[in-house]
Amino acid sequence: MNVRQEQMRQYLLERHRWVSTEEIVSHFGLPDDRPLRYTNGKPGLCSLFACSNNKGFKHVAHATPNEYVRFKHRIRGHGISELVRIRECDKERSRMLRTIKHHTFEKQTGQGVLALT
Repeated sequence: MNVRQEQMRQYLLERHRWVSTEEIVSHFGLPDDRPLRYTNGKPGLCSLFACSNNKGFKHVAHATPNEYVRFKHRIRGHGISELVRIRECDKERSRMLRTIKHHTFEKQTGQGVLALT
């Protein structure tokens, strides 16, 4: 954890409430709230120790059991949906890359015709 993350962690620990993103951005002199969230494959400044929702951020130690469970299930659900998406893309890719043999049938009898390739 870097110095700024540790400062934010302490800031949230000292407050036993939801802290708005505007308050954090203002207090730490950030350009906007994007650095607080997961971006470009890297956790945000608050990702490792805080729950987030529309109210802002709250240290996980101060989240009620209900708040934490809702937060955890939201994150878990997002992760699962991404895994399902990749599975479906893998299936589609496999279907598109697979060579399909076309069967030829005799027009009058409907019998299959073997072709040598």
